[in-house]
This record gives sequence, structure tokens and C-alpha cells, in this order.
Amino acid sequence: QVSGWDHVFLGLFWMYNSLSIVIFHFSWKMQSDIWGTVYPDGTVDHITYGNFAQSAITINGWLRDFLWAQASNVITSYGSALSAYGLLFLGAHFVWAFSLMFLFSGRGYWQELIESIVWAHNKLKVAPAIQPRALSIIQGRAVGVAHYLLGGIVTTWAFFLARIISVG
Repeated sequence: QVSGWDHVFLGLFWMYNSLSIVIFHFSWKMQSDIWGTVYPDGTVDHITYGNFAQSAITINGWLRDFLWAQASNVITSYGSALSAYGLLFLGAHFVWAFSLMFLFSGRGYWQELIESIVWAHNKLKVAPAIQPRALSIIQGRAVGVAHYLLGGIVTTWAFFLARIISVG
């Protein structure tokens, strides 16, 4: 079940993943080694305390010291002026993660979800005229890659914007 469109979807998927690595690498490197506060005695206090050189060589370092440690500013932003970015981050992250079902299954999980929702509407007599139509595998993957890219871009944007505003 491989079509020409699968190559387009895979190309977009890996293009986004590759660009994300470059963006995250640049951002963490800048926060660790460049951006910071210079004090009158000449010392520099970097945003992430210079941990890029020690932590960027392992996957666990990226997850622990960059993504998880820095996401706390975004996730705990609800009581501040950054709450919109925190909500965008969580909502877009949900869309991004949920889109993987489209990409990996093509349509199966989503079709079951849609049919369950329609069944509930029919049972409650809310919208009895609606009948679901199955997506083709290509349509399912197209919807998946669109949600993946949109969710990923908004997640990345909200993460970096809220992070920089909160520490700046």
C-alpha cells in the first residue's frame, strides 16, 4: 500500500523532524553559551547555566536538560501573562501527538473514533442524518501529516516564545 504520495508525506515528516533538530540545537546552544547576563565583575550568567556541552551528547540530556527542564516555564504559565502560550503549547502538542495515529495507521483509529461519535449522536438523536465515510489511506495520511506539521510548528513556536519571554 505504498503510493507516490507516501513519499511526499515521508519527505514532509522528515523535513520537519530535521529542521526541529536544527532549531532546538541552535536555541539550546545560544541559551547555554551566548545569551545571558554580564555582571560588572565580568562573570556571565547564562540562561541554562552552560550545560549544553555536557548534556547535548546524549538523548537523555536533550530530554532532561532541554525539553523537560525548559518546558516547566511554559507548562506552569497558567497564572501569568504567558497563559495563552501555555495553552497553545498544550493544545498544539495534543494535535501533534494525536496526528501520529493518522500517520501510522492511515485511517483505522480515526475511523473508529468518528464512528463512535456518530453512534453516540444517533443514539441521542442529536444528528441522525450524519453517516461517516471512510477515508482512503492516502487521505488519512494527508490529514495526519497536516496535523503533524501544524501541531509541531505551533508547539515549537509556543515553547520558544514562552520560554524566552519567561526568562527574559
